[in-house]
Amino acid sequence: MSRHGVLYGAVCVCLMLALVATAAQAQGYSFVTKWGSEGSGDGQFNNPDNVALDASGNVYVSDGWNNRIQKFAPDGSFLAKWGSRGVGDGQFDHPTGVAVDASGNVYVAELRNHRIQKFASDGSFLAKWGSYGVGDGQLNEPIGVAVDASGNVYVVDLVNHRIQKFASGGSFLAKWGSYGVGDGQFKIPSGVAFDASGNVYVADYKNHRIQKFAPR
Repeated sequence: MSRHGVLYGAVCVCLMLALVATAAQAQGYSFVTKWGSEGSGDGQFNNPDNVALDASGNVYVSDGWNNRIQKFAPDGSFLAKWGSRGVGDGQFDHPTGVAVDASGNVYVAELRNHRIQKFASDGSFLAKWGSYGVGDGQLNEPIGVAVDASGNVYVVDLVNHRIQKFASGGSFLAKWGSYGVGDGQFKIPSGVAFDASGNVYVADYKNHRIQKFAPR
């Protein structure tokens, strides 16, 4: 299922990029810059999965098959990188989702290590949580992560067909979702995002829909 999870993540990223490109064309946006090529050097990528921005506009990229995070300035200039393949703190086995909170901390969802890692903006390891399973706080191929205005962390728990909510340090807070087609059920949830009111939007990949949830 891991290979499928990677495929789902890649498809979701492609769809998001297509939507951005379509919106840009409709609103008259013009091309600014680009960076990256295939490889393992600084500023190169091997199947980048996701991207996030901090308050200063710095860009964080989950470089999936290079098992690392790369950080760039807004113009694409390389700033930093961290990670290698493995199970230790600061190591990854296919990082997919990446998010940044208001303090600049970076959260990474690891597809095959079934966990979330938290880092300072320079890549220093801060915390981790999650293990393989179906219990509260356990994960099965987490593919996406997002942080709300209060610093709560929402994880797309792909194969468990649910969303899990954690405090910024990793304490389990809530979960919702199960396999199915009903309201609040999912078939391979693949992405999560928020609006200014705290509503949660989930891309429900195999159900071909978006679901919106209000905070309680």
